[in-house]
Amino acid sequence: MNASSREEVFEALRAQGIKAIKVVAADGSKANGEVRGVRKRVVVVSAIVAALTAGIAVYLVGHFTRRPSAGNGDPTVPSPPTVASPQPVAYRNARPLARQTITGDRQRVEAASAAFTNAAERLMAAFAEPGRPVPVFNGPRPTDAEFEASLRQPIRIAETDFTETADLKRIVAKIKSDLRVYLSDGGDIDGYLEALARRQKLEVSYREKAEKHLARLCSPASGKMLDKAEAYGYWLKANAQLQSMGIYPIPLPDALRGYEATLELDE
Repeated sequence: MNASSREEVFEALRAQGIKAIKVVAADGSKANGEVRGVRKRVVVVSAIVAALTAGIAVYLVGHFTRRPSAGNGDPTVPSPPTVASPQPVAYRNARPLARQTITGDRQRVEAASAAFTNAAERLMAAFAEPGRPVPVFNGPRPTDAEFEASLRQPIRIAETDFTETADLKRIVAKIKSDLRVYLSDGGDIDGYLEALARRQKLEVSYREKAEKHLARLCSPASGKMLDKAEAYGYWLKANAQLQSMGIYPIPLPDALRGYEATLELDE
């Protein structure tokens, strides 16, 4: 483009609806400005401007289609957007899984109960992990009819479920299976829920007792030294017992960080 300055080129391009990114002199000696030492000379729009122009043209051709005029004299209208059809989500029945600690992201585990379709399953999910305190529920418990309706419906796992959600669903499926057996033996729903609550309370007490004893070992009385070997050995033993009951372990106390126990194994 023939012009006396870079600004004149930009102005001419803007008048054509083109937003240029860069303008250089004909000899390329100074980008985005006039050639050094020359106040007025011929400048040329770089290949970037040409590419932009071509790109705008391709975009306009692809974005608009010719359609018959609707009477307003303008046959050029935007083509409707293409919306992809959602892919169907595959489901499978949850295979029962014994109560246990669910590994993974704790936030996902705590949010997984929202995936259940009814209040009865959400209540049973509160007893899924041994040793976890049961959250306080507001309002009345689900009715017997809601529990019975829940027992007739299988729990479904979606292929898009997180692993934590799938594990929780499988554990609730096992709790529902146990409830069916309990009812067939002559029990009632209230009795089953009370048994779940007693078991959960006992498991919580086991863990709390071990945690408090470990804390005492790691904080000896004034004038006494911390026996790291004893505290570390108790931490290993307590967690082994908790694990045997499916209860989540006690984390290593800060006082024992970096301590390595030397174990001598007999041949």
